[in-house]
Amino acid sequence: MTQFDRWAILLLLASGCQRPSSSELAAPNDNRDAAGQLKDGVLTLELELREVTWRPEGERGAALPVQVLAERGKPATVPGPLIRVPTGTEIHLRIANPTSDSTLVLRGLCTRPCAESDSLIVAPRGRADVRFSAGAPGTYFYWGSTTNRALGDREWLDSQLDGAFIVDSAGPTPPDRVFVLGIWSNLDSLGGPPDTGETMVINGLAWPHTERFSVPVGDTLHWRVVNPSSSSHPMHLHGTYFLVDGRGDAYGDTLFPPSHRPFEVTELMLPGGTMAMRWAAARPGNWVFHCHFAFHVSPEVSFDRQPDAMGHHRMAGLVLGITATGPEPAADPPAARQLRLLVQQRSGRMRGGAGYGYVLQQGAAPAPDSVNIPGSMLVLTRGAPVAITVVNHLARPTAVHWHGIELESFADGVPDLSGVGPRLFRPIAPGDSFIARFTPPRAGTFIYHTHFEETEQIARGLYGPLLVLEPGQRFDPATDHLVVVGGNGPSSVPDSVHAQVNGSTTPDPLILSAGRLNRLRLISIEPDHRIVYSLRRDTTVLTWRPLARDGADLPPAQTAKRRAWLMTGPGQTADFGVTPAAGDRLSLRIEAPFAEVPWSITLPFQVR
Repeated sequence: MTQFDRWAILLLLASGCQRPSSSELAAPNDNRDAAGQLKDGVLTLELELREVTWRPEGERGAALPVQVLAERGKPATVPGPLIRVPTGTEIHLRIANPTSDSTLVLRGLCTRPCAESDSLIVAPRGRADVRFSAGAPGTYFYWGSTTNRALGDREWLDSQLDGAFIVDSAGPTPPDRVFVLGIWSNLDSLGGPPDTGETMVINGLAWPHTERFSVPVGDTLHWRVVNPSSSSHPMHLHGTYFLVDGRGDAYGDTLFPPSHRPFEVTELMLPGGTMAMRWAAARPGNWVFHCHFAFHVSPEVSFDRQPDAMGHHRMAGLVLGITATGPEPAADPPAARQLRLLVQQRSGRMRGGAGYGYVLQQGAAPAPDSVNIPGSMLVLTRGAPVAITVVNHLARPTAVHWHGIELESFADGVPDLSGVGPRLFRPIAPGDSFIARFTPPRAGTFIYHTHFEETEQIARGLYGPLLVLEPGQRFDPATDHLVVVGGNGPSSVPDSVHAQVNGSTTPDPLILSAGRLNRLRLISIEPDHRIVYSLRRDTTVLTWRPLARDGADLPPAQTAKRRAWLMTGPGQTADFGVTPAAGDRLSLRIEAPFAEVPWSITLPFQVR
């Protein structure tokens, strides 16, 4: 018996659950094969509720008790069987609940679109039979509960009672892949430390055990991402942008016309949300697609928390690895511009202790304990090569990721992964340095931040704004305004406000120019919460004009004025245009209404 098996038994005992452990081991489901038998326009599928053991962290990892829906006569999987049919298909489902004490409630087994209230109840030792037509094409899922909990409250035994449900168009459809996000947690009932019972998975596996992809540069890939988990997930793709073809949930889906497809590098997926996306790798090398909540890719969402041979804690949880194949890039071009960025520390700068900051050296070296939070604003020019020497003055290794910038893989900044072949980026050791060389291909609002021990280092201030301007353009602080929402120290430190706006919980007013178009560049990098922005006059929410998203200018069809309200996750940027009148009393309300302890900060504007 391994230590992980012992933990599984402790989990059962601590929860008061008397269920015997199952000998059946659930396999990960890569969602390549559809379940059931499709014949003459009718899908016949038999499902049954099973209690199984699941190892999301590999065959030697933790053995976790879960309930799953499995296809009768076939091995159990996490997530459950993929239901995939063309529109117009008639579906005949039989569901069995062999348990003696659990009432199974299922939702999402209905003709799309359908109502969230539509449900199917299967009593203990009972069976149900349901027939319906598939309905509208889209990306959906079905889900169940044996605890009478809502979708966002399922955490433990029934947390994996779900599966993808894809309805294809009648005609030919391009090949795609389906990814289901999941969370397993038993934090409330553990008798041990409160952070030992949680894992996060994609198609039933947690990084570094998730599927690895090899894709040719330039080939268009179609992915569908399904989030039936209890949390939101800002999903971020490194190295290139993606187009969102559609967004939906378990019950309905909206497919966007080409002129309205979001073009982005980070998509905030709410609990119960779905997304269809397309993308193509632009450059060879290693890349990742991951959740941008720092906690969701940290060792805290793993049962295996042992550091590596160098004593470093690596990513875990919601991460996919991608290797793009193609001709290796030529040698790094000479940089016309040289920058020197210092990673520094100052005691007492953050709640809970030291603050970290990026300081752009201009002239003589700054004092060793000087920090900028957020980091120094870097202003680059589209098409102009740059070489940024990052010098680590911390006592711990670190890294820098140039978030949203399309660049060569080696400079991307993910330790021990970014690069091509054997040439990999390594963590920047204390006292050491790294030169990131790249040529930004697009003007916009971006972020640079650490990609090492993110829950600690981003929370302590290792993030900063990166602006890329058009050739000949200059940054004008009279009409160009940064709003950077970042961490306020580790989340383990109790406090009513877990964030800083422009480096403070009580930020100084921004001075807007009256009668002119002012650009608000909103940067969200607070590591673990959704942030809501609203532009107000007193309590009235005003309007603004969207200009850019994730550093990319919006097409005309997406720039109509709209209500000045925006919800973002970490790793997202958005630009909006505002033309205030002289003397206008405006403010930007910035809040985290979904945090464990909700907070808000008001950023005042002065219009002159």
